[in-house]
Amino acid sequence: MPSRWTRPLSLLVLLLILLAFLYLTYHVQDILQTWHVLLAIGTALVLWIGKLVTGRLFGAFIDDRNVVSLSRVQMLSWSALVLSAFLAAVLWNSHLGSSQPIDLIQMDGRLWMLLGISTTSLVASPLILHAKKGLNPDAGDFQRTLEMLPAAEGAANQGLLFANRTIGQATWKDLFTGEETGNAGHLDLSRVQMLFFTLVSLIVYWVSLRSAFLHAQEAKTFMGAFPEVSEGLLWLIGISHGGYLAMKAIPKSRTGDSAAPTPATVDDSSDSSDSSNDQPPVG
Repeated sequence: MPSRWTRPLSLLVLLLILLAFLYLTYHVQDILQTWHVLLAIGTALVLWIGKLVTGRLFGAFIDDRNVVSLSRVQMLSWSALVLSAFLAAVLWNSHLGSSQPIDLIQMDGRLWMLLGISTTSLVASPLILHAKKGLNPDAGDFQRTLEMLPAAEGAANQGLLFANRTIGQATWKDLFTGEETGNAGHLDLSRVQMLFFTLVSLIVYWVSLRSAFLHAQEAKTFMGAFPEVSEGLLWLIGISHGGYLAMKAIPKSRTGDSAAPTPATVDDSSDSSDSSNDQPPVG
């Protein structure tokens, strides 16, 4: 199977996504169903773009070190949830006859703050890691890390940062392990905590949105204000992201003069013989 989709297949997938969206635009009967279908369409679009660009179905979640990025996962997850809900509310208001379906919708200020926190992490993460790319790792640290990994031949480094040589070697385990040559074989609790808090907050807000949509559907009323984000949840997310970025800034590997940085590169041919290209990255 080729590492990239052929152009006809890519156009066919995009056409199906657009047709599904157009159908929803003119056949809105159930706001919950509309929202869930839009969420599925948004997810499919992200996966399509990732496959088209990188050759991996989950390529949108993989960064320039060829590892699955936690910041990308949480940012794309929040974007898909909120944007699909917003579009569903607009279509529902239009279905009920509103001449200004967008103006009726009021977004909670704390929700914008939550999305801003996610965006900040996405932007700040590579800035924090950039300084570590100019340092050489200690040979002993790197060797011990390689011995802990099941596929050491696929390992590379960008300064103190651990990387994969090809995009096909990215796995979901990257979400839980360290990012440096000295701790890539170990569990990173700050990353586990942020992933857990992100999942909890996504579920909590999904339940709140579902309740608001059910009320609007049963009462046949316009969808107005989106559910508020509780102050406690906002603090929880803020503290989690702050701790995550602070831990990312602290060096966890010793430096040395052993070798110059070995950048990881995308090998287009690496996935051509891998039958799991269209599956989620697995270890």
